[in-house]
Amino acid sequence: MNPQSIKAINAHQIDQLSNFLKVSIPKEGWRVTFAPWKEKRSLDQNSFQHCIYQDISEYLISRGRKDCTPEWVKAMLKNKFLGWVPQEFTDLITGAKVTRDVLRETAKLDVGEAYYYTTEIIEWASSIGLEIKIPTHCEYSNLRNAQNK
Repeated sequence: MNPQSIKAINAHQIDQLSNFLKVSIPKEGWRVTFAPWKEKRSLDQNSFQHCIYQDISEYLISRGRKDCTPEWVKAMLKNKFLGWVPQEFTDLITGAKVTRDVLRETAKLDVGEAYYYTTEIIEWASSIGLEIKIPTHCEYSNLRNAQNK
């Protein structure tokens, strides 16, 4: 069975979910995790961010920074704007656990966080003389327009 996220916003929906869980218990049982609902970052937001990384890469390369691939740009922007989070690693042989800081993953951003991150990048790009073109019909543009109303 694949993990699923189910949004329940009222008591009736929670009752329905409870009834479903009761009548369809797998032999292994259920693993249930509760968290406030946040929409995950969309594919459109992801695609736009990768276009921005490409634009910044080309801009920096054209100014002599030959090492600035889109992947490098993404890592540097994550470092600048998203920061680091602790992650536990386990040695495959000994089982020893160690915690190290790793860059935050853009895939784990919700819609609002992804919007804010993209805005920070666009403003930073402007500060170095690069104007990021924002498509008229993209989710970022829609969110910006909704926020400016």
